[in-house]
Amino acid sequence: MHAPPRYIPPWRDQGVLITHSTCPQLGRTTEGEEMNIRRTLLGAAAGIIVTGSVQVQAIPIATELMLLADVSGSLDTTDFNLQRDGYEAAFRNANVINAIESVGGIAVSLAYWSESAQTAVGWTTLTDSASSNAFADLIAAAARPNNVGNGTGMANAMNFGANEIANNGYEGSNVVVDVSGDGADSIACSSTANCAAVQTARDFLLNSGVDRVNALWIEDEAQPSSRKFFCLDASCNINPLDYGSTNVIGGTGSFQQVASNFDDFSDAIASKIEREIVPQVPLPSTVLLFGLGLAGLGWTSRRKQRS
Repeated sequence: MHAPPRYIPPWRDQGVLITHSTCPQLGRTTEGEEMNIRRTLLGAAAGIIVTGSVQVQAIPIATELMLLADVSGSLDTTDFNLQRDGYEAAFRNANVINAIESVGGIAVSLAYWSESAQTAVGWTTLTDSASSNAFADLIAAAARPNNVGNGTGMANAMNFGANEIANNGYEGSNVVVDVSGDGADSIACSSTANCAAVQTARDFLLNSGVDRVNALWIEDEAQPSSRKFFCLDASCNINPLDYGSTNVIGGTGSFQQVASNFDDFSDAIASKIEREIVPQVPLPSTVLLFGLGLAGLGWTSRRKQRS
């Protein structure tokens, strides 16, 4: 009398399930053979864990652009809407789209910041009008965050940008951080004209793979608050161009620009983004007069070494 075939239970080790139905070539095995197969499978799984992991290759791109937009308490709802609409319009702007197409594509992300920072639209590849307009749609749909505080944590925002760039999966030939704001850092430096924490954040960006840190300042003199705190008039507490040159901008070809108020923001940010996508030949340090205000161009000799 023949003994009935022995039942071989399914094995479930390291996520691997093997039965006769999934692996019929096992056939009828002895207990010793089963153990050998089991050890082989476990050893292979352990070898994968010990010897290596899947390597993800960075995506080559012409420009990586990290946009850091101030949404601190000094911006009322009207100001925020004007700023958001300005970013949206920039990526629908024909000159910006032409710039994107001329370099073969960019990777861009927008973050809103106050005391801390939060991603509004994550890293996205733009190559043409369709993708740029789709990114503009995402900006339009992004709500103002309600969990980043009300103060002006510029150093925190710049450090957030450094981490975003380090982990975005791109390898750009031109890496730019674009800071916009209407005041000095009030978290790390109590709104003083010289802020070591912001300088440290800038230097960290430049030493970790960023080519340029640029800035767009919005004067508060012409805003409804009329604080006369952060503006170009001699009576203002802090001159934004001086603040930017001392603390924020850096890298060969870096520049800063001032818009007189949020009504002027849309045209200012469009021209700025266009310029950031297609870097210009560095000029001597100077101040140029634009239709919307003054743009100070601060050039430095620092250039980080690409790894």
